[in-house]
Amino acid sequence: MASLRELQRSFAAALHDPAADCPVTPPANLAIYRNNSAHAFRGALETSFPVIRARVGDDYFGQLAYRYREAFPSRSGDLHFVGADFAAFLDGHLRDGEYAWLADLARIEWSREEALISPQLPALSADVLARFGPEQLEELVFEFQPSLRLHASSYPIFSVWLANQSQNAPPVDQSLGSECGLIHIRLESLEVHPLPRGLFSYLCALAEGATLGEAMGAAGLDEPGLLSALEFVFGAGLVTAVTLKSTLAQR
Repeated sequence: MASLRELQRSFAAALHDPAADCPVTPPANLAIYRNNSAHAFRGALETSFPVIRARVGDDYFGQLAYRYREAFPSRSGDLHFVGADFAAFLDGHLRDGEYAWLADLARIEWSREEALISPQLPALSADVLARFGPEQLEELVFEFQPSLRLHASSYPIFSVWLANQSQNAPPVDQSLGSECGLIHIRLESLEVHPLPRGLFSYLCALAEGATLGEAMGAAGLDEPGLLSALEFVFGAGLVTAVTLKSTLAQR
């Protein structure tokens, strides 16, 4: 007689493969479970990637969901995480084709899912900079909200996502070219924004631990550009901590 663990493993295998050996009887009951499992998986994917579904249509999305589930079956009891590998799957499945841009769009949509379950920390205002002397400003290190996600793409994915927040949106002209932007939670609302390249580069550098001066140099910002960037990061509620680099080195 099979142990409970063996029965569970065979049952899980049979949910994906009708030919898998499983002692559950009658087989018709197992078919019901298999159908419900596939339906729940696709439903979770549709919830996480509504814009991709809108752009490719229900039939093709269903084909993608089927192939994705074969390659990346769910490993968690929480269906929220079903789509964690969808962008990587699309990257391989659609590479070099006319729909290759869908992988980057999937990254935006999955970042939204990640942001939704990220904690929201108290945001600092620009007044915090008054705690430091002028000679210290270039050595400041910023920490950002855990929900912040930054993306750059060769395709106009932010324009695609924004356009498809209304029904029956027309296709976006792919000749618009590369775009970059951010996703984050602000005041319990999910925000998706394209960004100018300089500001994006500045945020990326800060997010990777660069000092304010290093980030300014990496992004090629002049003084007016820096002031505008600081106004943005504080105004968007992104900054949660400001520390001197020398203080961090002493820890």
